[in-house]
Amino acid sequence: MAVKKNKPFEEQLKRLEDIVDILDAGDATIDELLKLFEEGMELVKELRNYLNKAELKVIEITKKLEKEIAVEDESVEKE
Repeated sequence: MAVKKNKPFEEQLKRLEDIVDILDAGDATIDELLKLFEEGMELVKELRNYLNKAELKVIEITKKLEKEIAVEDESVEKE
């Protein structure tokens, strides 16, 4: 089963949790377990990419705000 990349993070995480539960139970056939494992690994990749992008966005926002604060501080000091 292909991972749908346009699904929200939370839905993908829930699906990954469901897959882990199924794999832990071990009640499926080997073929089913392999397909689930593959889907799970794809989900891990997608979730990791999402989190990496989110981290970069947080860093970008923080740097921008730090620059704005520095400029404001310089303005206050000159007054």
